[in-house]
Amino acid sequence: MTGSQGSDTDRGERAAVPNESAFGVQPTVSVVITTYDRPSYLPRAVESVSRQTYDRIELILVDDASPTPASETVSADDYQFPEFEIVRHDENKGPNAARNTGVSAANGKYVAFLDDDDRWVPEKVERQVDLFEGADQDLGVVSTGWKRVRNDSIEDVWIPPTIEGDITKALLCQNVVGTQSAVMVRTEIAKRVPLDERFPRWADQEWYVSLSTECEFDRIREPLVIHEFETHNRITDDSTKLYEAHRLFLEKYLPVAAEYGPLMKRKMQGWADFRVGKSLLRMGEYSMARRFLISAVRWYPLEPKFYAFAGSSLGGRWTHSAARSLNKLTSLN
Repeated sequence: MTGSQGSDTDRGERAAVPNESAFGVQPTVSVVITTYDRPSYLPRAVESVSRQTYDRIELILVDDASPTPASETVSADDYQFPEFEIVRHDENKGPNAARNTGVSAANGKYVAFLDDDDRWVPEKVERQVDLFEGADQDLGVVSTGWKRVRNDSIEDVWIPPTIEGDITKALLCQNVVGTQSAVMVRTEIAKRVPLDERFPRWADQEWYVSLSTECEFDRIREPLVIHEFETHNRITDDSTKLYEAHRLFLEKYLPVAAEYGPLMKRKMQGWADFRVGKSLLRMGEYSMARRFLISAVRWYPLEPKFYAFAGSSLGGRWTHSAARSLNKLTSLN
């Protein structure tokens, strides 16, 4: 695997290549907002793009057959984008298909994604373009951190970690890149490596694994994306889709993990089971959560986190609630 993620210290060592910026011309960034049935959130997402400190933005809004058409919620007349296009699906095809539609319509050098319930801080696009334009052509993905808010109160901040070595190997186990609202991708690579539309969950991590075999990753270790903690019509509470994503991920990428050796294959299986078990635990499906979490320990007994979550699932709601309270108490000390 050739993908790697640069460290903070190596950015200045990359050899810059000739680009549009060298001639005083900003490269165009295609911003793809995908939306489905969130008319109250969508205007805030579009507004956060309009407030970017970067000027050359082409906005592509993909309406995945919302009951209330996006064209009735936002209008190009309300904003000053050089280009603003609304593409509407005749039927709901899912977020991956919507993103692929946006990529197909993109004309910019880079493409950035924004979910309709997320927002960007004003300098997000500019910071990512600056990092791209100062790097060589091997850099294909730049991510940022994000912060989760509930009722305008910050509940959590996530910063992408430094990954030494092969990022493909890391991504087979965990999403170390972050939400798609935080990534900017070189458009030519995004068009060459489309999102797999079969995946009903884990779309972010699955795509990053594919991209990591084609290019290098870098990241800005600051929270430049604002994520709404609670919104309606999210897919995260559908256990059927969770099981299907788990099956597809293993089917597609276990052979890749096996190339690193038998221990890595077991490690990937353990992390896949852990991610399912952790989600089921949050959903209150304690019996199935326990099965997956214990399976994670069996596949890869070298990860302490698996034991902690498996233990919290043993007594169902009571032990899970106790573990969460203890974790919050510990984090305050």
